[in-house]
Amino acid sequence: MRTCYDIILEYLKDKDILDIGSCANQGETIKTKTLFNLMKERAKSITGVDIEGDNKEIIKGNAETIELNKKFDIVIAGDVIEHIHNAGLFLDNMNQHLENNGLMIILTPNVKSIGYLLFRPNIFHTCWYCKYTLKYLIEEHGFKVEKIIIALRRRKGPIYDFLKLLFLNNLLFICRKIDYK
Repeated sequence: MRTCYDIILEYLKDKDILDIGSCANQGETIKTKTLFNLMKERAKSITGVDIEGDNKEIIKGNAETIELNKKFDIVIAGDVIEHIHNAGLFLDNMNQHLENNGLMIILTPNVKSIGYLLFRPNIFHTCWYCKYTLKYLIEEHGFKVEKIIIALRRRKGPIYDFLKLLFLNNLLFICRKIDYK
């Protein structure tokens, strides 16, 4: 079974990557996400942006408004859009940072999975998306959704993976920038 991380990594070879949400907030500790570290090994170049960045490896900034004065082949937003206050502004800004015909890859929890319906939601999420609402939003902001994949984020072990896939799966959107505005 391919995971979201496996699929994302397939797209990165020899590409300039903008990774949004590169840090993982672990209480008092801020560290780079596993995905960011995996992408560094595959990509031609990678620029990380996070609201809690260290301004060394990860630029500190708000993804809705940051201006990097650079275009990228691919924008990755792993577990970010559900934390964004203005998703339309975010998508428009990421569109401006993409090369023509570039890709945006979005990973987010699947609000319609059983686990998210049964268990307490994440209090830091500003919005929850199903594949229909997020597809509509993405396509209203200059992207064409090429694929929607329901999968695990990453593998941890057979029993854990089975339960996660059954109860708390994720949505992975592969989107292409189109002529917009």
